[in-house]
Amino acid sequence: MRTAPAALLTAAALAFASPVLADEPVRPDRSDPGEYPPPEARVNLLVAGAGITAAWYGIAVGFSYLWPGAPGADDLRIPVAGPWMALADTGCAEDSPGCSTFTVVLRAILTTIDGVGQVGGVAAMIEGALLPTQERSKQRRRAPVRLRREGALELRPVPYAAGQDGVGIGILGVF
Repeated sequence: MRTAPAALLTAAALAFASPVLADEPVRPDRSDPGEYPPPEARVNLLVAGAGITAAWYGIAVGFSYLWPGAPGADDLRIPVAGPWMALADTGCAEDSPGCSTFTVVLRAILTTIDGVGQVGGVAAMIEGALLPTQERSKQRRRAPVRLRREGALELRPVPYAAGQDGVGIGILGVF
């Protein structure tokens, strides 16, 4: 009989208790808005943008030969603007009896993705051309963060629970 009131009190306490929420840890900001990338970043970004544009253009040309009779297939052979011009002519060719809505929608989706890829490559090239840089010697050099010296012994006391009613102290060592 003694357990019933204890269980009732425990259930009431759990029902009315609000959860304790800890604050989310804040990650330290280690960026310096006055620090620019080295000049090599400009060249890397220009080359990456050109590669992206060329790859997506190659895919568009491949689409134009995959569906040569489709409306707008010749437009896909024009770099960057071609996919957007081909989107204006979506539909079925007159000499294609097996053309379905699925094929038309698939071509439109692939053409749109291709156009976005080509425009993204051009945007990367523009970003590379306009990217502000600074020489490495002018950049601040940060010392690497070290938690402890190499080869140093570190000891610290650590509390711990020992059994049901006991408390102890231990020593934690890092070496």
